[in-house]
Amino acid sequence: MVRILHSADWQMGLRARHVAHVAEDVRKARLEAASNVISAANRSKVDAVVLAGDIFEHNVVEDRVVHAVIKVLAGSRAPVYILPGNHDALTPDAVFRRASWKQRPEHITVLDGNAAVPVPNTDAVLLPAPLRQKKGMKDPTAGWEVASSLDAIRIGVAHGSLRIEGKHAADDFPIALDAAARAGLDYLALGHWHGQYIHDGRTAYSGAHETTKFGEEGSGQALLVELSSRGAGPRLEPIATGALTWRTVELDLSQGHEPEVARARELVAQLARPERALLRIHTTGLSSEDASSGLEAFREELQGRGLLHVFIAREDVPRAKAEGRLADIAGSSSLVSSLLEGLSRPAAAGPGATPEPVRLAARQLLSELVMEVWK
Repeated sequence: MVRILHSADWQMGLRARHVAHVAEDVRKARLEAASNVISAANRSKVDAVVLAGDIFEHNVVEDRVVHAVIKVLAGSRAPVYILPGNHDALTPDAVFRRASWKQRPEHITVLDGNAAVPVPNTDAVLLPAPLRQKKGMKDPTAGWEVASSLDAIRIGVAHGSLRIEGKHAADDFPIALDAAARAGLDYLALGHWHGQYIHDGRTAYSGAHETTKFGEEGSGQALLVELSSRGAGPRLEPIATGALTWRTVELDLSQGHEPEVARARELVAQLARPERALLRIHTTGLSSEDASSGLEAFREELQGRGLLHVFIAREDVPRAKAEGRLADIAGSSSLVSSLLEGLSRPAAAGPGATPEPVRLAARQLLSELVMEVWK
């Protein structure tokens, strides 16, 4: 029987240039989330904390970041095992070779080899695959050779991308989908993907402990893993660890900016702690002339409510611009010209006539289609 808390991708020392004016708040939140991981491990009385790579953003983080991480990890009542990932690879200048890192308590171990590492007071072993470079085309788990006589619960620890079509790059340490079965593992703890993802029941990404950017679904979590015996399927329980809320609100300005802003306002009102929230407002569709001033007023309103960060990502198209482009294309396309002429005529009266709102909607749709092609 063994219980571990699986986490990864802390990326302490994150530059956070995408939210530059609140970058320091974001870095503090990552340290807070790291403390949440250790607190969760202590509450759950795990046998080990397993960190599957990228605990540091890079190998040139300041020593104060190293000391802050050690202070958090020192609070763990269980032994902590750390795998070097691609961001903090085991290169000659690795963080894990520094004098500052060597001041850590004895219960914090770097998994810097490929040999099996016993988890104290359990019948489990960790099989690590540390990375020694930033990029690589080789499966880091390919070298595992597990002796058939190894009668123990086997937990693999690796960092890279599962070889799922469209979700990995050739130089991103691609990991075979059957890596766990091939090495006879009871569980494969992975790092690198920031969203929690469970593959085949025995292979999982814990997700980053704290969200790194907008759109990272499934981040801000860790995984509590319980293995009752060799060969038994793992019991996985997601544990919330994130400190900040990252939210994206989609606004279709073709519906009019005022009703869309009103809808967004209701969504924002549901935030439990707006002062810990980062909000991205993403606009699409055709926008009216007064949309910009309305959106700017809304941004200032949200800032006044104390949100940590508000960003408006404009991908809408001004209606006047769309109409101008539509007229340009109509001059060289008989099809577009014919459609535009038909939609521009005054609405006919009587039964069977096309209602004016339908004609206007059709013209708008034509404009949107032309703009989409134009992109």
